[in-house]
Amino acid sequence: MPTAKTSSQPLYPAYLPTRPDGYAATIDVPPFEGNEPGTRADPAKPHLLRPDVEVTNITPRIGTELRGIQLSKLSQEGLDEIALFAAERGVLVFRDQDFADIGFERQLEIAKHYGPLHQHPTMGYPEGTGPEFHVVFADENAGNLRTLLGPRTSYDLWHIDQTFTRNVPSTTFFWVLEMPASGGGDTAFTSLTAAYEALSPTFKSLLAPLSLFHTSASVGEVARVGTERALREAVSTTHPLVIRHPVTGKPSLFVNPTIARRIEGMLPEESDTLLKFLNDHIKSLDFSCRVRWEKGSVVVWDQRSAAHTAVPDFKDGERRHMVRIIPYGSQTKPAFPDMYGKTNEST
Repeated sequence: MPTAKTSSQPLYPAYLPTRPDGYAATIDVPPFEGNEPGTRADPAKPHLLRPDVEVTNITPRIGTELRGIQLSKLSQEGLDEIALFAAERGVLVFRDQDFADIGFERQLEIAKHYGPLHQHPTMGYPEGTGPEFHVVFADENAGNLRTLLGPRTSYDLWHIDQTFTRNVPSTTFFWVLEMPASGGGDTAFTSLTAAYEALSPTFKSLLAPLSLFHTSASVGEVARVGTERALREAVSTTHPLVIRHPVTGKPSLFVNPTIARRIEGMLPEESDTLLKFLNDHIKSLDFSCRVRWEKGSVVVWDQRSAAHTAVPDFKDGERRHMVRIIPYGSQTKPAFPDMYGKTNEST
């Protein structure tokens, strides 16, 4: 028999996932007036786009890398500019950051600038903190996304986080502590605004009136806690299928393959067919990018502008250690209110 792999110590043991209180029920967050810092930002972004900051677009449609600036040192105005820039570009990748070393309180302080923080009901968090921290951890014992989902031909899991409440995630922070030694473990993002823009005018007019049912009984939660518990504790809501982004004002295709289950007012076969097209459509390489993680990287993305998936292509048993914090933004609004909810009923 092969010998068991000897595990090294994690680089950041204080960030190992714990869950001393066990799994909690999903929180049904009551609707509230959301905070959108991007709406008060200077469009010129003088605190971000300084002459000494290296700014490189990953693709023309989504993703921008920034070097030469520290997130932890930004003023309130600079943090506002991040919200605007993330809304415009979908995802920002900040390199050479000290974010992993500034401590729990400072990390929370920065994230709270963008709104109340989501408390995850099942993910582990660092000892002494709380469920506002979502530790994404894989090693030879914990497994990874492939372990969670079981045998499949491919392991992408495109989604927007936690869209089952009226207020939805906004400017989200995700940072790396340790990457697989042999490489891999990237995160891919896709532009929901570019995905909408790629559609024909006729198809856009079909989507404008529609709403989509979202539920916390997602693919991941069913795999994690079981169907019975996921359904029993499910929190659900509906959102417009095409939303107006609260910062940019642009239409965004608000589909969520793991959480959004049916189009309201359609028969199951109709809904399934349309959602299959839309869920496949947003995955296109035409408006997506792949972010390669490296030491000191922090990704900030706007979950109304971009969907994402882990890429669990790294070797089994290797460690991948990440942390995420999700602020809530405003409630969704239809991109075309004059058309929203109106259908042509035959007599």
